Order: sequence, then C-alpha cells, then structure tokens
Amino acid sequence: MKVPRESTSLEYRQRICRVMNYISEHLDRDLTLDEIAGVSCFSKYHFHRIFKAVVGETVAGFTRRLRLEWAANRLLTNRREEITAVALDCGFSSSQNFSKAFRRRFGVSPSAFRNSKGGNTDGNGEHVNRNVENALSLRVRYDAGSLFDNLITDERSDAMNAEVRDMPEYHVAYVRKMGPYGKATCEEAFGELMRWAGPRGLAGSGAMLGVYWDNPDVTDPARCRTDACISVPEGTKPEGPVGIRTVSGGPHAVCSFEIAENGFQRAWEEAFEWLVRSGHECDDKPCYELYHNDAEEHPDGRWIFDICIPLKRA
Repeated sequence: MKVPRESTSLEYRQRICRVMNYISEHLDRDLTLDEIAGVSCFSKYHFHRIFKAVVGETVAGFTRRLRLEWAANRLLTNRREEITAVALDCGFSSSQNFSKAFRRRFGVSPSAFRNSKGGNTDGNGEHVNRNVENALSLRVRYDAGSLFDNLITDERSDAMNAEVRDMPEYHVAYVRKMGPYGKATCEEAFGELMRWAGPRGLAGSGAMLGVYWDNPDVTDPARCRTDACISVPEGTKPEGPVGIRTVSGGPHAVCSFEIAENGFQRAWEEAFEWLVRSGHECDDKPCYELYHNDAEEHPDGRWIFDICIPLKRA
C-alpha cells in the first residue's frame, strides 16, 4: 500500500524536530555532524540541505540564533551575572566572539542591550521590573504538527517540474576542481574537460553532468569539489588531469529547470523543498546537475538542466 504523501512529509518534519530539540537541549556545546544527523536518522551526506529545506535556515544559523536568544534572555533575567559567564555558558568560545555575534544579531553590545531593556534597578543594581519575557530562559521544544505550517507549502517556481525517475548509470570522464560553487569554477573545469574531449571526438557526443560533492553551508567554499563530467565509451583511459569514474544510476528525484545564470542557488533550494514534501529519502551519494543545453546558445541565455538527487529504494 502506498504511504500518503502527507504522512511521509510529516515524518520528515518529526525527524527534523527531534534534531531541533536536541540542539536546543545542548546549546552549551558543539555538536558533530555525525551526532545530529544520527538523531534525525537522515544521511549525513544530505542532512544540512534537508534541514534548511524544512526549517528555512542552516543548522549553524539555527544554532547560533538560539544561543544568542538564550544569552539575551540571560542578560535580562540574571542582571548580576558576568557577561563572560553568559557567553561561555551559552556555547561561545570567548566573550569577544560573543560580543561580535551579539552586536551583529541585535545591533548593540551585550551590556548596552542589558541596560536598554532592563527597566529600573534598586540601589544594589538588582532588577526590580519582573515583567521581562522569560520564555527563552528555558530550552524550547518543537512540535512537528504545527511548527512548519507556514514554512513549507506546495508552492514552487513555475520553472521547475519534479518527479522520481530511474536514472541510468553514467560512465564518465571528468575533471575535478576545488573552489566556490559557481560560474568561475564550473567554466574552468568544463573548459579543461572540453580541451581534452574535443581532439578525441568526444565533445558533444555524450551526456554532460556537474557532480557536486560538498555543501557550501558546511564546507569551506575554497574546498568544495566540482566534477565536470562527460559520458564516454567503456574502455576510455584516464589521461593527465582527466579521470574516469561511474556515476551511479537508480532512483533519483529529478527536478527540471529552465533558469537564468543567477538562479542556480534557488533551484537547489526548491529541489530539496520538493524532496521534503515528497517524503522520499536521500541515499548516501552525491547529487548532480544534468545539462540539456549551453546557455550561450539559448536566445535568452538560460540554462535547461535537471538537479538529480539520489534516493533510497522503497
């Protein structure tokens, strides 16, 4: 019997809620990716993108925001507590790092925030006004039943169509480059690949893929890995910087787009938002883009391509 989409989507939310609760309960220490992905039972390979699709912010951003809100409430409700003690208790490595993050979040220093929000004090500096909101002094717990009602909807860009499809296995030649995801890194990788493929009669004859191994929300952009790939016949030999590998086939969420050059980041966000709504679960393999045109040959300079997300078999 097929499980209703609403049930599988709710399971995604429930699992992410477990992570949010776990983070909320452990704000005073740094959590590893293995630890938090294990709480959700999602693949750590795609966990951060799933979290962002459900919650609307990254794991790091969510954790930082909760720490700062917890610290802000501590400043108001424990007015004699040293700011350094608040910073360390709330998971910051130093009072200097805390002050910089606090100013970015609230626009003022921790001490100025405490003075501006605290009301009157008695002669000993003790806080007299007891009506300060105290909700964030306790660790918040999240409920999947209603928390995400306003975050995830069935709305998506008219530029995207999505379906689950069995994709073929691709035997590819590839050039790998490290650097920030975007036009410059891709052009460098594909340029080098085409200079190799052209003289060998392989340019234009095979499928073109971009394989992305890392999540820039987690990995330093300078260390993100991009593989520019072209499918080649079996028996093709690696040469110099050009390697040979197989891109796995099987069930994939295939999200199709026709977008301008600046639309790639939003396309990836929409693809994972659709994945969460669909209830399908990622497999521990990299995602890739499958290109159907060269934007330079499109009359409006648009890319036509698929984002392919590997899925576990049902």
